[in-house]
Amino acid sequence: MNIERLGYNGNANLKRKDTRIEWTQELVAEYVKCAKDVVYFAEKYIQIVHVDHGLIPIVLYDYQKEIIEKSQDSRNVIVNTSRQAGKTTTAAVLILHYILFQEHKTVALLANKGDAAREILDRIKIAFEALPRWIQQGVVEWNKGSVEFENGCKIIATATSSSAIRGKSVSYLYIDETAFVENWDSFFASVFPTISSGETTKILLTSTPNGLNHFYKTFQGAKEERNGYAFVEVPWYKVPGRGDKWKKETLASMDFDSQKFAQEFECEFLGSSGTLIDGSKLKQLFHKTPIQDQAGIKVYEQPQKDRMYACVVDVSRGKGLDYSALQIIDITAMPYQQVCVYKDSFVTPIEYTDVIHRMTTYYNNAHTLVEINDIGGQVSDLLYYEYEIENLISTESAGRSGKRISSGFSGKNIDKGIRTTKSVKATGCSILKMMVEQDQIIINDFDTINELSKFSRKGNSYEAESGSHDDLVMCLVLFAWLSSQQYFSQITDINTLTKLRQRSEEQMMQDLLPFGFYDAGNNDSTQDIVHVDRGDGEWLSSQ
Repeated sequence: MNIERLGYNGNANLKRKDTRIEWTQELVAEYVKCAKDVVYFAEKYIQIVHVDHGLIPIVLYDYQKEIIEKSQDSRNVIVNTSRQAGKTTTAAVLILHYILFQEHKTVALLANKGDAAREILDRIKIAFEALPRWIQQGVVEWNKGSVEFENGCKIIATATSSSAIRGKSVSYLYIDETAFVENWDSFFASVFPTISSGETTKILLTSTPNGLNHFYKTFQGAKEERNGYAFVEVPWYKVPGRGDKWKKETLASMDFDSQKFAQEFECEFLGSSGTLIDGSKLKQLFHKTPIQDQAGIKVYEQPQKDRMYACVVDVSRGKGLDYSALQIIDITAMPYQQVCVYKDSFVTPIEYTDVIHRMTTYYNNAHTLVEINDIGGQVSDLLYYEYEIENLISTESAGRSGKRISSGFSGKNIDKGIRTTKSVKATGCSILKMMVEQDQIIINDFDTINELSKFSRKGNSYEAESGSHDDLVMCLVLFAWLSSQQYFSQITDINTLTKLRQRSEEQMMQDLLPFGFYDAGNNDSTQDIVHVDRGDGEWLSSQ
């Protein structure tokens, strides 16, 4: 019995380590040609599983060849692609070629879920088994989530997590469905050291869009030649066989959700459906690079003499779940401008109090509003009693309208901050929507824009989608509520609501959210009442 013909662990389709190959001049020439030309190698030797025809030779489309070519010419490539366009097949081709014709390289194949990563590895395995033995590398390990070959090359398939490939030296990093990786900043911060040490390391990112998140930021940076990535975009109409009939049938299967189709098949970066801010406006928001970025603080504009600032504070418990966040807004004139943000999920309330004090002092003793629904009351008390912070804002009950700014800290039912009631949130959301869509507030921060893209309707309110955060957005919501108060117009000489009405009274009425009222900052007897079309033929009001 020829043990070599049995292959690895009895699998005749796998070449054993140390298997002898009789090389001819023709085989050597063919091997060299395959090593130099990925497309030639793929179309001559790689087979894929077809749903109807089983194992068939691969035929690469033009955009797949473009991805391969750019991956050969560039270390880092990002691909924004329609669904069902063969992105993982293309990645499998690149990875298979890489491990066959290199030595002592490790490929990390990552996806949002471990099963998805292992499915891609399975495609590589199938293609490998179909190769002629002379072009295979001898197999050392052939496991469910990893393979190793006698040339020292390895492939690891796992889920995206901060510990996924920690401690490993990775030569080629492939991340599938990059836009759907949660906690991207912490994940990539843990992964990057594993690939940054080598001068020839490579990164391939592929995904369909998923809002205005980290994938959008990286792809836009590539298009603007700001981050060293080469880019490829594959909308649905680049895929052979897809025409008007296919589009109609696909839209019908998606209940004619044109926004979902635009994102998943036309490669458009949109917010989630039903976002507070209209999707077309979200696309127009442009983030700036902060002039300072350290310890959770991002500065977009330094404080200027004689300018006035407002600071809105959201407080978490500092246990790595929700974030403590604050926004500092230049309120000297409209449009208001976001000049500084802070965000941290591990800062303790006591530490956070010191951060708030330093930042508000730095920004000309900014007028400061603290959200006190939970642990925020402790922070507000510390700011008032220990730091004696200037311009700390207190609130009081305003009857049916919920809350209003109080004239001081003495008296019954006075809070050193703001409790976010349903009416306060409704007011803030309504006014924030108008501010953003009428260009009356300039948002510079990428994380804030990302949160806005996933701040969506839920019942009669708005909140972050599952798996996302809205801490920075809620700071803006409370700022918008603050701007509607009489207190605000007194310190700034700006009546926000009047300014917004002047822009377009009719538009304001049409765009208001499905809430019964908003607080214009007046007393109970003169409360501004707005009747709003809920969108289902019914009308809501505060009456």
